[in-house]
Amino acid sequence: MDRSNTAEAAHTESVVDLCFEGEISAAEVARIRRSVGARTALQVPPAVGAAYDRARRTGFTKSSRPEVGALMAVLAAAVPAGGSVLEVGTGVGVGLAWVVHGLRGRTDVDVVSVEIDDGNAEVASRADWPPWVTLVVGDARELLPDMGTHDLVFLDVPGSLKASVLDEAVTALKPGGQLVMDDMNPCWNGSRAGDDPTGRRDPDRLLEDPRVVCAMLRYSSGMILATRLRD
Repeated sequence: MDRSNTAEAAHTESVVDLCFEGEISAAEVARIRRSVGARTALQVPPAVGAAYDRARRTGFTKSSRPEVGALMAVLAAAVPAGGSVLEVGTGVGVGLAWVVHGLRGRTDVDVVSVEIDDGNAEVASRADWPPWVTLVVGDARELLPDMGTHDLVFLDVPGSLKASVLDEAVTALKPGGQLVMDDMNPCWNGSRAGDDPTGRRDPDRLLEDPRVVCAMLRYSSGMILATRLRD
């Protein structure tokens, strides 16, 4: 159906990612917005940009998209004093950089990030992380049961591994704590492989977990945002 002359077409929006070699000024961002007719622009902070640069240099292609990272920064900013953040799947540190950006220099929150791949972990460790950030190399399936509870959990691992640690990730939430699980579009678009042979669940079955209340965020890479119910 041709919608070119309908009201619906007038409200159709697209998200476009533009990458630049270096940091650009606010004036330049405004000029680009005007030139392409963009309604708004999400700028990547310098430290996060450095993390994306690490990903490009090393050929790592699974970093969090800026829209996902911005959400993580917002949620990190809401973590209470004395709280903690857990990231499962450091990669080369893009998602972690967004979390650190959201905390804006606070020293009253601990952040732990777990990465199973030695090479990725080594690349991520080259960044200048604050002293309250801890990088852990290991298998989250073995580590999570002993890592305590957290105010914010970011589950950022491939789909099969998401399913295998989902129960533990929900258990790791404090009452009122929030969980973000991204890269859900392949699952929602029919690419799921079915239940894990060990009896674990498809990642999107988090929506059925009675311990949490969830929202499906169908933009960017596709996310589920969940909050652990209070007892």
